[in-house]
Amino acid sequence: MKNYVGAIFLATVVTLPEAMGQERDVCEYRAASEAEEGRTWSWTFPVGTKLRGDNPLDIDGDGKPELMKVIAEVQRDYAVNTVTGQRSDKTHCWFRTHLEVTTRDGRVVYKDEWSTKYEDMAVLLETHGATSPDDYFARFGRHKAYFSSGVESLSSKEAEIRPEAIKWSLAAQGIKGAKPEQILAELSSLKTIRIFTYRAEWREDIRIAAYVPSIRRAVVIQVGY
Repeated sequence: MKNYVGAIFLATVVTLPEAMGQERDVCEYRAASEAEEGRTWSWTFPVGTKLRGDNPLDIDGDGKPELMKVIAEVQRDYAVNTVTGQRSDKTHCWFRTHLEVTTRDGRVVYKDEWSTKYEDMAVLLETHGATSPDDYFARFGRHKAYFSSGVESLSSKEAEIRPEAIKWSLAAQGIKGAKPEQILAELSSLKTIRIFTYRAEWREDIRIAAYVPSIRRAVVIQVGY
């Protein structure tokens, strides 16, 4: 669970009439910026809207970029505490996000999914230099600001490789036959590793995935700080 500190944001779900007299669920957000005085963040999307990003990403470091595709669908639903199972009293607006990295011939190299609340998106925009949710997802994997997202090579001695993160990622991606301790040993034995860094649910939810040559897949080695 996250503890929110600072400004209180307002995310509302409204229903707006369409031209044909029908009604369509719309998720609307409006709040003052935390970082820039006088600036207000505001956006409106019909429920079901899909924001997309398609960017090249050389996650295995062979000089032939893979294709990273991210799709964020606007959804309205109740929040559920994953520990207690308790459901929130009211609905929230979310960006339900699916990320997938594939080779040019369609082989999956990495995938992940998460949900970002509307009220967490504004800070992601500010810290990644994005102007809107559309811009944020369109440039996913290529952000260069206070926080960046993308790939780089890193000494294995500098990387923080967490066995519990590897175990979680293998299960989440449905990767069979690979054991966390074997992947830990392999990555630790390499001089350099190729990593993909990004934020998922909110600004503190940093995720770092490393490419594992033996299984030709990337797995998460760190979640959070």
